[in-house]
Amino acid sequence: MIVLMYLYFFIILLTSSFSAATNNKVNEINANCEDGPLDIKIMKQLDIRIGGKKWDHNLNELIQSNIREAITSNPKNTPNILEPTPEIDVRNGTPEEPNVVIDWTSETDSKRIINQLDSITSKLQNVQNVCQKSECGSAGSVENLNVYNSDICNREVGISKPQFCEVLEENTGVKKNLAKNCREVQERGHNKSGIYEIQPKSSVKPIFVLCDMVTKGGGWTVIQKRFDGSEDFFREWRDYKFGFGNLHREFWIGLENIYQLTGFQVSELLVEITDRDKIKAYANYNRFGIGPETDGYPLNILAGFSGDAGDSLTPHLSSKFSTKDIDQDKHAVHCAQVYLGGWWYAGCHVSNLNGKFINMALPEAYKFKGLHWLGFRGHEYCHAGSRMLVRPVQS
Repeated sequence: MIVLMYLYFFIILLTSSFSAATNNKVNEINANCEDGPLDIKIMKQLDIRIGGKKWDHNLNELIQSNIREAITSNPKNTPNILEPTPEIDVRNGTPEEPNVVIDWTSETDSKRIINQLDSITSKLQNVQNVCQKSECGSAGSVENLNVYNSDICNREVGISKPQFCEVLEENTGVKKNLAKNCREVQERGHNKSGIYEIQPKSSVKPIFVLCDMVTKGGGWTVIQKRFDGSEDFFREWRDYKFGFGNLHREFWIGLENIYQLTGFQVSELLVEITDRDKIKAYANYNRFGIGPETDGYPLNILAGFSGDAGDSLTPHLSSKFSTKDIDQDKHAVHCAQVYLGGWWYAGCHVSNLNGKFINMALPEAYKFKGLHWLGFRGHEYCHAGSRMLVRPVQS
């Protein structure tokens, strides 16, 4: 009886805490999403450990085991245990009855506790069922590549980990037919700029990217964005390889992703420079591509310049990428360390869009260490923002 009472109060506490936390989080998320309420999936299920015993994701099993222990330790209160009914199926949306029915023939208080435990189990199961829906939205939204336009909907780029939507595909049987790039997203009728899930043809897994559907015809995948200095771009090789930042703010999409987007098809590059007076200029290259990591992610394709920002990237053609911990430039000094960025440094640069964000006239100590693009405002001028965008060349 004492064991059952402890178990009863444990379940009451667990249920109230779990339900409150879940409801609060769902309400918080829905309040922050501009496109309406989201279906949320809690990926980590419940693990329970009591007295050295462990039950993974199965509260029913926990309750039944403790009931059996109570029966063993109190044989005079032994109930009649009926045949088991089917186990609870958390996937069907409506839980079945608990899989063991206990008919107590004595101890009115014990019977009341068992009944309330059954009720608590059912309520907790309903909470879990609510949480089974995916954080990526409905199956239709994944298949149709809907835009996620709030911070809770976005994904940080570049981190090597499974995407939540892969779990949705396993659970629902949905066959995702993802676009290979933002131009293909646009060709499928999506004309709103925002975050989409794509999978480049040669990529082993999908990625989330920011698509620009407005600038110069749209269909651009944004690979770099800076505008407020909120993200540190003086980083090591691994960060530049996989990417860093926030798709809604400043970010670098990752060299590996740039390679997957440009290394296997003819692509073009658009560079957008914003000066400290918020005046923009553009450099467009109708041929752009980088090589694989084994070659140092070199800038090996660049041609067909046009635009009003001047050509400040061609001098970097054939250069390998360098970071603060990997020196692959053509100069005796370590250019990435000297100029505080990660770039296709040659000897060292006439452009440095991943340099230190300063957004002011540079003091002598930071000369040439900011966001520079020689062809627009001169080499010493430090710009206030930049974007780099790629898309396949239409045949």
